Amino acid sequence: MKTFEPSCDLATWKARYALTEKIRDFFKARNVQEVETPVLSRASGTDVHLDYFATLGKPTRYLMTSPEFHLKRLLAAGFGDIFEIAHAFRLDEVGCKHNSEFQLVEWYRVGMHYEDLMTEVEDLASTILGKKIQAERLTFRDAFLRYAKVDPFQATADDYRKALKENDVPDVEGSETFSTEDWWDYLMVTVVEGHLGKDAPQFLMDYPESCAALAQTYVNANGDTVAKRFELYIENMELCNGYEELTDPAEQRRRFEADIAWRKANHRPVPAIDEKFLAALEHGMPAASGVAVGLDRLYMLALGKKNIEDVILFMDDNA
Repeated sequence: MKTFEPSCDLATWKARYALTEKIRDFFKARNVQEVETPVLSRASGTDVHLDYFATLGKPTRYLMTSPEFHLKRLLAAGFGDIFEIAHAFRLDEVGCKHNSEFQLVEWYRVGMHYEDLMTEVEDLASTILGKKIQAERLTFRDAFLRYAKVDPFQATADDYRKALKENDVPDVEGSETFSTEDWWDYLMVTVVEGHLGKDAPQFLMDYPESCAALAQTYVNANGDTVAKRFELYIENMELCNGYEELTDPAEQRRRFEADIAWRKANHRPVPAIDEKFLAALEHGMPAASGVAVGLDRLYMLALGKKNIEDVILFMDDNA
């Protein structure tokens, strides 16, 4: 018989609520304005790694995978530094670290460099976890060199297969047609990610250009074009995704169209491009860095829980 009861007990919920109030106090002390944006929109992000929920009615509307586009529209409208504690929705497996509906805090700092925003993420994590968080800053290249013994900017398919063999990871059917990005994804999941944040907090940063999403890029000392993007890992848990934000509307449209082309070629759902977001970039969005932190996972760490169901009231399969 299916139970009606929540998975999170009252004491844990009260503790979670107190942590959420700490987050609001954190931003209030920094004069960052809280805002609220829609959960439903007539457009969605095109990221090839994210699948979304769409309504059946006409016109189609989408449950937001992140409040990012609405928040950037507010930046372009002159709102300045802002944050939102929001629910986001992604088609995903339900598991110990995943739920299709989850809570995040997303914020944007006008004029801030992404490495300075990384420091602010450390400050927020320190506030919620009750201990000083100072994470190693590890580039995408250095992570692959350290944990997989391959240079992702120079490796061949044979190099990746050797790395799999040395880590007792099976080759995957169809790998003979893998793109470089496919190899990165497979090695990240099977070899690299298991090490990240395991012994101490780590930022993974400076992703390859093709992984930039909505981030600015630059040419590093090795001559490679990399993204001003970062993720924080603590206790092998990915907690955030942040960028120094792209403000070029033409480049952003090009990236959206490339995502759409990939989705069509791979028979994946194709969302409507957010023209109002692009209009905001055309109007002029100020230089800014932004980040989204998954609160359910952060609260798991703060409250010593091993499963996401222990910190939310109703999981997707019991909602």
